[in-house]
Amino acid sequence: MSDSDRLRDKTVQIAMLNQKLESIQAQLSGATRRNTQLSEQVKALEAQLGEKDYEIQSLQSELERTQSALETVGEKMQGIRSEQSKSMSMKKPVVTEDPSAADLQKAVVKIARLEGNIKTLSEAATRVLLEKDGGLEKLSETIKLVGDIQNRVFNAVMEQRAIKTDELAAMMLAEVSEIKEAVDSLQAIGEVVLKDGNIVIPAKKYRETKIPVEDWKNMVPSEIFESLEAVIEKAEGGETISDALENAVDILEQKLSRGGAMIFQMRRTASDWKKQEGNVEELRYTIREWKSRAESLA
Repeated sequence: MSDSDRLRDKTVQIAMLNQKLESIQAQLSGATRRNTQLSEQVKALEAQLGEKDYEIQSLQSELERTQSALETVGEKMQGIRSEQSKSMSMKKPVVTEDPSAADLQKAVVKIARLEGNIKTLSEAATRVLLEKDGGLEKLSETIKLVGDIQNRVFNAVMEQRAIKTDELAAMMLAEVSEIKEAVDSLQAIGEVVLKDGNIVIPAKKYRETKIPVEDWKNMVPSEIFESLEAVIEKAEGGETISDALENAVDILEQKLSRGGAMIFQMRRTASDWKKQEGNVEELRYTIREWKSRAESLA
């Protein structure tokens, strides 16, 4: 074999080795990407597991509080029955109706209802402990229906956003006085607000709308306007709406080099809302107009 033939064979071998090397590098790169993806998935699953553990602990604490409340009521009922027995043994039979009998009957009914509630809660909690499908969701729904009256009132207010005390009483099959007592306790710790004497709404901290400023920085103008409209729709009060407009226009000013006139109009609108609340629906319509103009400028 001549030197040229040997050189040609070596060249072919080197080319084949280079191809194999490239193939191995491609496989390695793919494996690295898959490893990164799997690591991210594992982190996400670990975060979800942590959240579920926290939810289970919270629900178990709620169940323990409900059981404690039932035990307290049971002890009180034993005292009432004992006093009733002593009173009946010391008195001669009379024709008039004993008012304490009605109270006792109410208490008996209440205890029966509480016993049913605790049974329902225990069954739902057992589903969670046995890790049955939908167990956590079922326990959450059960607590809303039969849990501690104060927490049930809070959940109903957060869901309805505004509800009368007599409506809460009807919903929970409770006395209005019991509902008012729960509302007073929640108001004392800053969780709800009582308006006009009988309308319960969430506390201000729950009514304040979060303005996603950091998210806006990574959005294109049309997406910012869509998000701004969603914030305006949920916001309560002219000050919050004004803050949302001001934050949005600060970011849009950097993204819209030819939007000078529109930026000026947005700042003026934010200033007007800070001074006096306007019409939300008209503002939403205006935001859609700004979005169309921004898209034409892009």
